[in-house]
Amino acid sequence: MKKEVEVFGVTYDRYVLLQLHQMMTRELDLKKVLEMPSHGAKAAGSLYSIGFGMAGCDVTLVNPEMEMMYGWDELRIQNQVKTFSDVNIYQTEFNEGEFDLAWNFVTWTELKDPQRYLLEMKRISKRFVLLVACNNFQPGYPWHRFLHKIYGFPWTHGQVKYNHITKVRRMFRECGLKVVEYGAIDTPGWPDPSGPRDVRLHRHFSTPSKRPLWEVPIINYAKKGQFPGWMKLLGRWDMAFRKGVFKLPLSHLFYVLGKKDDS
Repeated sequence: MKKEVEVFGVTYDRYVLLQLHQMMTRELDLKKVLEMPSHGAKAAGSLYSIGFGMAGCDVTLVNPEMEMMYGWDELRIQNQVKTFSDVNIYQTEFNEGEFDLAWNFVTWTELKDPQRYLLEMKRISKRFVLLVACNNFQPGYPWHRFLHKIYGFPWTHGQVKYNHITKVRRMFRECGLKVVEYGAIDTPGWPDPSGPRDVRLHRHFSTPSKRPLWEVPIINYAKKGQFPGWMKLLGRWDMAFRKGVFKLPLSHLFYVLGKKDDS
């Protein structure tokens, strides 16, 4: 497998996720969290939930990338996580209301039927469902589409209609989830994607059977508890103004948090 090092932009969005997950764990009193599915999106999978694990939650990963589980060992939170593979994400065998939070990072838009998936996430959650998606309301999106067109790469980034926050909020309501929080995160000041990295990944890893061996810098930062100064400074403003749509034109990602009406 060819080695790829996650670039600083990916490391920054992982840093933002750490902050968001720690805040939500504290504010929502989370104990049991499920990530489904847990593969990666142009980055290493099965590490998006480490923020919940580091905050003390018991984490369940569905359909993980097992080769990346080493990160949980490196952070010494391997006892906080368990995995389930080959799961039908539309009809799982988890009990109703088994988790405090069911969530996903970006890859849910790749599914054929996101609404059916969301209903299953609602069923197995006792209280909350969180979805994070790429934000098409930012200048990097048309450039991304242009790159695919001129290079002839097939679009492998999911259904773009779900990369709009109004569409996702509407889907939550249609599935009987009350939207209790939404916002824009990963706001570093440059558009997403910048270009060359995306082209390289599509050239070398164009099919699911071809994927790199990822090196993930955030693991080392989190292990030492030391993050670059620029990352911490940028993260402060990112988190402070995350709620609502204020940062939407500048942000790479958005999130929607829903709560079950009967909880």
